[in-house]
Amino acid sequence: MSTTRRTLWRLRAGLTVAVAALFATSFWLFQGVHQTANSRAVSAILEISSVRQALSAADRAAVETFLGASKSAGPTLTLPAEQEYREQIQTAGLNLAQAARDDVADDVPGRSDDLQLAQGMLAVYTTLVEQAGEHYRRGDDTVGATYLWGAFRLMHHDEQGILKTLDDAQERQWTWLRAQFPSTWAMRTATVSWGVCLLTTLALLCGTQLFLRRRFRRDLNPRLLAATGLVVVLAAATSLAYFSEARLDEAGTMTRRVAETRKAEVEAERRFGDERLARLLVPVCGAPSRCGPTVAKELRVRPGSPVPSFPAEATDIRGVTTRMRAATEYTGLAFLIPLLAVTVGTLIWSGIHPRLNEYRYRPR
Repeated sequence: MSTTRRTLWRLRAGLTVAVAALFATSFWLFQGVHQTANSRAVSAILEISSVRQALSAADRAAVETFLGASKSAGPTLTLPAEQEYREQIQTAGLNLAQAARDDVADDVPGRSDDLQLAQGMLAVYTTLVEQAGEHYRRGDDTVGATYLWGAFRLMHHDEQGILKTLDDAQERQWTWLRAQFPSTWAMRTATVSWGVCLLTTLALLCGTQLFLRRRFRRDLNPRLLAATGLVVVLAAATSLAYFSEARLDEAGTMTRRVAETRKAEVEAERRFGDERLARLLVPVCGAPSRCGPTVAKELRVRPGSPVPSFPAEATDIRGVTTRMRAATEYTGLAFLIPLLAVTVGTLIWSGIHPRLNEYRYRPR
């Protein structure tokens, strides 16, 4: 084989490998970002935050219901707090069911079906509240307070309560999201690999053009020139992943802000629920401290604490929705990457093959 023919073979082989590597890294980069953007992890995190907020409000409203009923004209009177309790429980149930459907943390270590467990615990909680109401209607305040305390502890227990179970489920959604492509070393690795493959492909195309022009005394090879242009188009299409990643990062920041705001609201509801429950237990025990060490330990009474105000989160939630939609805007362009890569490979082979044929039968 002549030196020219051998060089052409090597150039074609090198370009083929470079284009294949460029396709692999481009697809890895593009799909890695958009698969995360298309996941339901952010929705699950927001839904679990809504569940925790609704349940804490429902628990506080349940205590207020019995506290208000004891002062009302009749035990069957429907109080505003009772209406709030029912609405919040209904909202929590709907959001919890949706969060279970959006759960993406199947492969997170330590997962134990937290959302399904929370659904079962919620059913027990509502039963305890109903039992408390039944006993209060009968005038048995002591047994009613016992059931209500059981419901309160089931909701707020620091290790096995419903809110703690939901907090664990939410943290596993965060763990899954943090482990995904845009937030890990894989994004940097894919970017570096893609950049190396892109520059190598362009350098080989330019080098092949120069070799053909110098060896054959001809103008630029039109097919290799077209292949170079398509490589640039391929690079432009792949770079859209960085716009999606930026929107995804913004959505993650806003989601974290909403979750933190709702967490503060849950703690506030717990604090005021503690105060109202302590007032409800006074006629039964004389003082919360006389109800036993568990009650004294669990209640976190802050008498006279003002109701805190929280920033409106509706804007942030709309912002999350808008940015998640923007992050998935280019998902449908994924087909361009293999199409362009195959076209570039075809143009390279068809552009070099005629020159190889000129050296097929005799050395030069």
